[in-house]
Parts: sequence; C-alpha cells; structure tokens
Amino acid sequence: MKAIGAELPADERFPGAEIEVYDSGRYSAMTGDHIVGTPQDTRECQSFIDDLADEFATVAEGTPDQLLCEPEKSKDELADVETTNDIQDVFDTIQHTGPRDIRLRSTVTHERGDGTKSLDPSWAQSKSGTRLAQVGDGWVYRKGMHGLGALQMVALEERIITRVDEYPTGEDFWEAVDALRQRGAHIPEYEPEEGEPVSALPLARLMALGPSERRRAARKRGLVWPTTNEARDRLRNRIFQAMRHGEDVVIDAPTALGKTYTVATESWLNHSDVTDDSPVVHFSETRESRDDAAASSRNVPGVTAATLKGRKERCPVARGDHDPANNDDEEDPDVVITMDGTPASAWFDAVCDGRGVPFSTAHAYLAERNDQGIEPPCCEGDAECPAKSQWNGVPRDDDSGETAVDVVHATHQFANVPSLVRNCNVVLDERPDFTLDISNDRIQRGVTAFLKAAGAPIRTWEAFVQIAQHSGTGTDAANERDATQGKLDYQPSREWYLENADAHTVAPALARAIWYALRDDPDANGRRSVTVPHSPPRLDGSVHENSGWNRVWVTVVVDGDNRMRTVRAAPDLSLARCVIGLDAHPSAPLWQRNTRPGITTEPLLDADERRLWRRFERGLTVVQVGDATRPLASGEYFDEDGTRAMLEHLHETYDDAFRTVITASSVESRTKQLLRDVGVKDAETMHYGEEKSRNDFGDETVGLVNGSIDPGDDYVLDLLAECGLDAEPKIVENEMGEVRRAHGREFVGNDAETAREILASVRENHVAQASGRYARNADDPANTATVFVRTDAVPDGFTDLQVPGVEWVATDTQRRVLETLRERREVTARELADATGVSKRHVAKTLARLLDGGSVECREGVGEYGADVYSADTAPSGVVDIGSDEIANGGVWDTYTWSFAIRPTMSCEPSHPVPPTDADGAEEASGWGKSPG
Repeated sequence: MKAIGAELPADERFPGAEIEVYDSGRYSAMTGDHIVGTPQDTRECQSFIDDLADEFATVAEGTPDQLLCEPEKSKDELADVETTNDIQDVFDTIQHTGPRDIRLRSTVTHERGDGTKSLDPSWAQSKSGTRLAQVGDGWVYRKGMHGLGALQMVALEERIITRVDEYPTGEDFWEAVDALRQRGAHIPEYEPEEGEPVSALPLARLMALGPSERRRAARKRGLVWPTTNEARDRLRNRIFQAMRHGEDVVIDAPTALGKTYTVATESWLNHSDVTDDSPVVHFSETRESRDDAAASSRNVPGVTAATLKGRKERCPVARGDHDPANNDDEEDPDVVITMDGTPASAWFDAVCDGRGVPFSTAHAYLAERNDQGIEPPCCEGDAECPAKSQWNGVPRDDDSGETAVDVVHATHQFANVPSLVRNCNVVLDERPDFTLDISNDRIQRGVTAFLKAAGAPIRTWEAFVQIAQHSGTGTDAANERDATQGKLDYQPSREWYLENADAHTVAPALARAIWYALRDDPDANGRRSVTVPHSPPRLDGSVHENSGWNRVWVTVVVDGDNRMRTVRAAPDLSLARCVIGLDAHPSAPLWQRNTRPGITTEPLLDADERRLWRRFERGLTVVQVGDATRPLASGEYFDEDGTRAMLEHLHETYDDAFRTVITASSVESRTKQLLRDVGVKDAETMHYGEEKSRNDFGDETVGLVNGSIDPGDDYVLDLLAECGLDAEPKIVENEMGEVRRAHGREFVGNDAETAREILASVRENHVAQASGRYARNADDPANTATVFVRTDAVPDGFTDLQVPGVEWVATDTQRRVLETLRERREVTARELADATGVSKRHVAKTLARLLDGGSVECREGVGEYGADVYSADTAPSGVVDIGSDEIANGGVWDTYTWSFAIRPTMSCEPSHPVPPTDADGAEEASGWGKSPG
C-alpha cells in the first residue's frame, strides 16, 4: 500500500476538484480499429440480453410483482381515471411516471446533449454531485448501479425508505404514493371493493409457472428458495458442523425436510473427524418415531444401529405375561410372579413409575425377593433379562470402550441414563419435556417420608412449610429450622426407595428445593422458584466414579398458597460432547429449561425461504380461515354449529378428498361425530399433543386444523418463574373501576416478549405442527395438500392466504326452512312459509342469505301469480367462504372453481390494502448456576 501526499493545483474551472483512484474495473480504452478475424457486422441478440437479465438482473427488495410486468393499460387510457377499484391501475400509473412528470429535490449538476443528466441526490452525500443519473424514463444510482423508479426516488427523498436497494412496502407504499401525487404524478385514488384479494407474496403468479420459469420470475424480484435436496444438504452440513465443533444448538428446520432420516441413515462410524469417535445417540419423542428412525437405519446398507426399548417392551415379567389371572374365567400362566402379593407388572409400575426407581434396580430387587422365591422367567438359566441385555455393548463396547454402532435409538426419557449422555453426541429429535406428572398430595407424602427417614425434628408438611418461612433467630423455632435444614442432605438407603410406599427418588431434592423456595421472596406474580442439583439413587453396576455422573436438575415453582405449580427433573447434559436439537418450531425458553441453559436456536432457512420451499417444493398450502383464535383446550368455547357448517362445506366441495381433522382432545370425539353427521366416510381425527412426527395424514390432499389450545396465563407465569424473568399479564380497568385481564393475552414487563414466545410455543406451534402432518413427502411432486386452519393462532408469515370462513350459521327456525328446501327442490317463499310455520318475512331473510352465498338459485316471476321460485340441489346449514382463484391453482383444485374473497394475512386491517412484502465447578460448568444454601 502506497500513500500519495500532494496538493492539487488550483484551477477555477474545477473548484473542489478531487482525484479518484481505483484498483480494478474502472479503466477502458477504445481505438475504433477493427480486430482482424472478428465479424464486421452487428447482429440481433436481444434474446441473449433478455436471458442475461432474467438470470442475473436484480430488483429492489420488496418490489411488487405487478411492477415487474408491462403495464396492462396505456398512459392515455389512465389519464382521466381519478378513482379505481383495480389496484393494477395504481401499479400501471406508477410505471408510466417518469422524470418529466414529477418535481425532484435532487439538483441537476450536469446536462448532456443526449438528454441524460447528472444529479446530486438529496438523501446522500455525493462530493462530485453526479452520483445520480437520469437516463431515459428513469434514474440510476451510480454507486452500485441501482436502477430507480419514480416511486423509489420520491420515497428516498421523503426518507420513507433509506436504501436504494429496497422498495416501499406496506403502509410505506401508500405514503410514497401520496408523496408521488404531491410531486405532480397522476395516480388514481384506490377505493377497493369489500374483500378485495391481497396476498402476502405473488404466489398465484408463481404457481401458474413451471418450476424453472417460476424460479426465474421469483429471482427477478429477489426471491430465492432452495430445492429440497439443497435444503437437506444444508441440514446435513449444519448437523455435521455442530457435532464437529461440539455445539449446543437447536436447528430450526421445517417439517418433512427429513430431520430424523438425516441422523438415522448416516454412517457415523466413518466420520470420526465429526464425532470425535464418540457415540451418536438419537433420542425421539415417541416410541413410534423411535421405531421409524430405527427402520430408516435398517434400510440403509452399511449403517449399524441399536434400539433401546422400555421395560414393558423388553421384559415379559414387567409386561404382565407372568401376572396371575384377573378373574376365575382365566387360567394363570405357567409361571406366576408376585411381590408382596402384588402382580409383578403392577409392582414394577408402582416402584418405577410411582417412585422413580430405575428398572435395573427394581428388577434386581424382585429377582432376590419375589414371593415365589424363583429366578424370574426372563432370566432363567444363564440368560439375562432382555431389558438388561439390550445394554450389552451399548453405546460402547464393554471390552474395548469403543463406539459400538453408527447410531443408538431411544426415546427422550432414556436421556436420564448417564451412559447415553456422558461423552456422547446427543441428538434430540423434537423438544423433550422433563416435567414430572406428580400431584401435590404425592409431593407432600414424599417430602414428609423423607423428613422422617432423615430424622428431622419436623415430621408434617404443615410444620415444614411454617418453619421454612420462619426468619427469627435465637428461638426454639429458629433452632428447629436450622436443625431441619441440616437434615436436607441426608441420602436414604436403597431399601427405603423400594419398600416405603411414600418414597420417591426425587423426594430429597424436592425437600431441598421447596425449602429454599419458601424462604425466597415471590416474584411479581406471587411465585417462587428454585433449582437444585440431585443425584438419584442408581444402586446397580453402572455407577461411575466421577462426581455428578448421574446428576439431574430439579426445579420447583411454588405459588402464593404454597402449592407446587411445576416440578421438573431435567438430566444434566453438561457431560455430553454436544447437544443438537431438531425442531420445526422451537421455543428457546422451553429448550433451555429441558436441556442446557445456554443452548441456542438457529433457523436453517430464513422466513421467505421456508415459506416458499413449503409452498413450491413440498407442495403444502396453508389457508387461514377467519380471524378468531378459537381456544378449545377445555372445550367450553367449541362452536359446534360453525364447525358443522365448515365440515359440511368442505365435504360438499371436495367429497372423499376431505376426511381428516386435527383439533383439541377436548372436542375430538364430537368433531369425529360431526364428520360422520355431514356424510364423511372413513373420517379420521388427531388431537394436539400427539401430532409431532406423525405421518398418518401424509397422503391426504385436503385437511382442516380446527381451533387452538391455550394453556392459560398460569402456564406462562410458571415458566417465567422458572426462568427468573419479569413479565405480568396486562391488566385494564373499566369505567366502573373493575380490574380485569386485558383482551388479547398481552403481557407487560421487561420480559414480555419472552412471555409471548412461551404462549406461542403452545398455541401457534401446535397449529403449525398440526398443519405439517400433510404433504409429508417432499420428494414426490404429486404429494401436495391444502390445509385450512380455522384459527388466527399461527406463527407470523405461516399462512399463504386468508379467507372469511363461516359467515352465517342457520338457527333452528332457519334449519326448518332449509330442510324443506332440500326436500322440495323448487318452491316459493310463500310455500316455504306455509310448510314450516315460519313467517314469510323470516323465510325471505333466510333465502337472501343463501342467495348471497350462492347456495340457491332464484328464477324471478316464474311461479304462480308471478312469484319467485327458489331451487337448490343441497341447502347448507350455513354460508361458508373458503375459496379463491389463487387456491385453485393447486392440483387438488383442478375440478373445482370458486370466486371468493381473500383477505390480507395480517392481524389488523390497514387503512389501505398492503402490497406484497418480502418477509412475512461442575455445577457452574453445567450452566445451571449455583444451588441455594
């Protein structure tokens, strides 16, 4: 690098002259001499230029699709148009607006004989005053060579936008249009008809094109998405990268991309540079998803895998094969095993599920002390129980200590087994949930049993709560408090856990966590939360000498009434080599509470890539129906009549193509009955909470996701307390001075955004996961689906279109009119009134509703005495609007034609329609921090 230091000579012809120096790309020379061997004639090559433009030309981010095509009307045709209900007229007049039509603030610094000009842009620094060029009917910003239209020019000068590579969108678009009018442009006022279609992306135009043309058209407006193979390569590479570097990360990848398959089918033993010669353990949410992953491993030659299963899947004694007969009509099995008179399977349930004792410990105890005094049938001779023998050489060879197989498959709960975590590459497929389903009564019994075993001076729950909150000193109560606290580190014997009916493996941790929580100050919502480390008893041969080898982190949340709101026992994954989460819609707070506090989330595709990939590569279209949340967790707000009308309309429109619904468990059976009532054959349903990794509806072409599940404020407040975050429900006061929860489920406080994210993790994410049960095979172009989502509880930018949905549902009186219309097919209003006993005026209103919805036909004046005659093949129980030409572009719609309104996919109606947008110590080392006390 060289520096030149010199003064430029003064020259009055060039005031403020400067020298610009470039290292490349700025110098050219032309002699005009012909180069021998080259043609002397010019040729027409516009098609080549067009191809180059299609391939490489870029358009300002956010440019509406309508501005990338030639105007539909000429400037003269639009000259006298003052108002319009066709938004294309607005786009056409914007395209016709040029330098001669408007006044600019940017000043002209140089004019040339060919009509081109140089300008000093008013919104940017230009020392030369020539950074902006006026060429033909537009402008070029020379720095970066960005072409600018009239609307961009005015938007930049008005500071509506700040970058030359963007285009005004949303409300900014209409503000720029108003400014363009004020500068002299003729732009008609846009007055849309009610329900004017406006979509968030130019999906209809893109769907009308073939794959290659679609990509070229999308690229012109700055839209690019990966192919399915490219997205899968990106997923595989990111998993490899995370594993190679030992990261703790949740990869946010869309459903149907093959997250499970990618992990299950890799020959990990051949990638020691990635795995560091450590086992890869793949934890799945359910047995079904675990088995699907194991099947994928088996189907790939050269891939080796082990599958670990639960006690009832492996051990015949635990499964109940050797329980005594339940009644006199049945015969006992050849070998019966009981424990203290209890059937062996029931004893295992009580000890393993009810007290948290590991199966290996419980099995060894039963083998020693069963009532029959015999070797359990699963271990006869030298055999080992299959539930135990499945661990031989897994995940490491017992002799060499080397990794045994490419991948180990297990369910989430197996993450509590230390050997599957310590120095392993942990892959969690879907977010685990390590909260314990344990009642307050069970907690109280467990804690008091522990206090008695520890010899604490306090033996009852009430006294425990009272003394924990005592703050005095030097008194008998203070001495009793201190003595009780000194007993909290007591470790019971193996026999206590196995023989005391009130025992539980987390009881010692619960006693400590509750004790310290009760001594703490409550948060703004009256909750107290503490997390403590706990090493559960694993009194078998797999004990490891390292401290913390089997540690879990036990968290409690206590409310103002001293009742437990949450008990979570998350395995300590700090000993894992890496923790990689795979989730289509991850919630960071929930992942952090169940895995590692420092784990991060990272999207594999950006918002536009994800949406466009889902629509055009996967073939899944999501249509939001209506703008209500429709919470159905309790079933209290189930709109049965509206649901019936919706199901009836879908069935009549798509016939056998529609037969599946996903909804809340509280209304699943009622929904299935409604499907049968409207004539749906082979109806199938699924409920929220069981939808993850399910492929049951993968081949369906039409589906409905009805309503959402709302966990309520308590769920959010409990998790906020766990995380130590500050947010409260928004409260409003009415005119009477009454205080109530604000409508809209908003939160206030420093961490209000996290509170909203927690709420969305239940509502929006379940809806998105449910929609993802359709069109599961991204490799099959014919595997496409359209899912109608009847709730507004969806992730931002998730839906492609919004339609009104159920606009009217018939009352009982109106149903009588409808049933008579169905029976008679052709009838006058008077005849309907006489047949039903309903007033003619009421009949007329009902018929008007059906006429507006297009469900009946009217032949005016053809009846007796000139009466109108109404007819209908079918008369629905309501008016439902679910269609559009844009939806009809999908293959499933080929035999149907509708003309219905699409409304913008946004939370509120803007004052103007919105043009398209582009984006819709060991303890300290673990990351959990120090325990109290």
